[in-house]
Amino acid sequence: MLSDDLVGYHFRYPDHYEVEREKIREFAAAVKATDAPFHDDDAAVGLGFPGLLAPPTFASMLGYLAQTGMFDAAGIALTDAQIVQVDQEFKYLRPIHVGDSLYADVTVQSIRHAHGTDLIVLKTVITDGDGAAVQETYTTLAGRSEENGESGFSDGTA
Repeated sequence: MLSDDLVGYHFRYPDHYEVEREKIREFAAAVKATDAPFHDDDAAVGLGFPGLLAPPTFASMLGYLAQTGMFDAAGIALTDAQIVQVDQEFKYLRPIHVGDSLYADVTVQSIRHAHGTDLIVLKTVITDGDGAAVQETYTTLAGRSEENGESGFSDGTA
């Protein structure tokens, strides 16, 4: 079972993510985002951006790296196969575009325990190279404690 003492825990992902044009195109194709500014430099430039725009959920790749890094840093046993994403909210502050250097900070917002399941809400803030916020996400994950006979979340305190 996760300890309630983890609420407020903050983790800064130790690396950054360089947004490259081909990664944007690959991600756009994978999520079936067909809008021209995700594939065509001229279309993005025509909208006033320096190059390709990333689809709105593009930062989820960095968010996943940062969240799993936070679990490792906090000593939380995490098995992807036993975790379910219950909810996710995005707050877009500006579009992500080619050439951005993105950084991520993850904070544990809340923990609830119900019916042998731990529910954890993580706030991830994505910032650019100047420290300006680009995107905020709130992700709710559910997992069963090891003491309940299943893998999932465990911080060794139960």
